[in-house]
Amino acid sequence: MTLCPNCSKPMAPGFLGSESFVGGSKWFLERTRLAFGGEEVSKPNAFGMVYLAGFRCRECKTLLLRY
Repeated sequence: MTLCPNCSKPMAPGFLGSESFVGGSKWFLERTRLAFGGEEVSKPNAFGMVYLAGFRCRECKTLLLRY
């Protein structure tokens, strides 16, 4: 069982999904107007979807993602 690093409650496993036909999911150091730049962390599948495995704490709204 994975415990939340913020509130120590149990976290639920799952996936964060997003659409990205261009370049996959990216990590940015700050928000930008357009999604140019950034460091790619996951490529999209054949349908343009990106799924990042991780855990969610419903109590304090924390996500832990693996890429």
